[in-house]
Amino acid sequence: RNGMRSDLGKLTEDWNKLDSVVLYGAGIVGGICQTLFERVDLFIPFVIDQNEKKQGTLWKGIPIISYEEARPKMQGRKIVVMAGHTAYGNITKFLEEQGLEEFRDFCNVGHFMSEWLWTAKQMNCVFHVDMTITTKCTLNCRHCNLFMPYHKQPVNFTFEEMKRSIDLFFERIDFVTYFGLIGGETFLNPDLEKFIVYLGETYRKQIGKITVITNGTVVPADSLLRAIRKYDMYLSISDYTDEVSYGERMDALEERVKALGIDYYRNNSIVWTDFGFPEKPVKRTPEQLEEHLKSCRPNWNALHDGKFYYCNVSWCAEQSGLFSLRPEDYIELEKLDPEDKAACRKIVELSRGTSSFCRICGGCGADNTNYVKTGVQMKRGAHICRSESESMKEQGWNI
Repeated sequence: RNGMRSDLGKLTEDWNKLDSVVLYGAGIVGGICQTLFERVDLFIPFVIDQNEKKQGTLWKGIPIISYEEARPKMQGRKIVVMAGHTAYGNITKFLEEQGLEEFRDFCNVGHFMSEWLWTAKQMNCVFHVDMTITTKCTLNCRHCNLFMPYHKQPVNFTFEEMKRSIDLFFERIDFVTYFGLIGGETFLNPDLEKFIVYLGETYRKQIGKITVITNGTVVPADSLLRAIRKYDMYLSISDYTDEVSYGERMDALEERVKALGIDYYRNNSIVWTDFGFPEKPVKRTPEQLEEHLKSCRPNWNALHDGKFYYCNVSWCAEQSGLFSLRPEDYIELEKLDPEDKAACRKIVELSRGTSSFCRICGGCGADNTNYVKTGVQMKRGAHICRSESESMKEQGWNI
């Protein structure tokens, strides 16, 4: 694909004949992927975790040990690191200090799924896909990383629109570790319950974990919450009550969620960084972009309008009307024959690729230290600083 650079093809050849792997990290990510490992018949002799409280216990019946205890037992085995974006960077540093090399001795689970499962099992797998089901929101947060305050005409996507996208996608993909339903405020979409039921009934076995994200300002009908519980979905509640006064509604939602036995987390320690865009887009040289991409490889791809996108942030930038993506930034799923697994491989390649938006986005990597206060509200109808955009257009940027 012209202009799209994938980070696949990096595992050394000796990964191809694996019949066992060692997992690093006995946390949530590993639990979600367990069914996938069982499906491909991979033996896991032990799990490494540096948390002393976990060492000596069992993870899914498998011993948890320290790296020091694991070292003499490795016998040439490869390590799959079961961690998210930031934690993986720290673990990589530790393993490299032990003399191990990324892609030869270890890799992260997203890369393992995307590359090894294709090479060894002819399975097309993607790590994390988000679908924005509404761009309507009850809040108007400055530095929203999906740029909701700048969407001129916020919309709820219909059941038919969302169904078309997931049908096209899962006809071409074997497994997704995470599938996120996000907004805006997800509970504002009147078709959410119907969509959750369809997703759960039709594709639950192809997904490790389904997460519904809400800001806790809306307490939905119990029937919707029961659907979330029925299909073993996870509710992630972003708590901005330190900045916005809606504590009573948040508490009411949490009370209902607890009463119905839904697996959830109320997150009041969210760290935000300023992406720069849209008011002050980053201006990177090609060399600076290369360095940035080493740091920022977001784990969240996007699915919208029958198209698969490298990054959900880039889709939202375009949806807001403030940026124009290039054809190589997305795949029109209808153009891929679902019976041609090699053709469908393009989805996985893009999931580990890049976007033209990367060159002007501050990103979520360790190189972005422009931390900002979370949940600060803007006045409705706030406008983008057009002069910065016009200046970049004059310099040849396509935004």
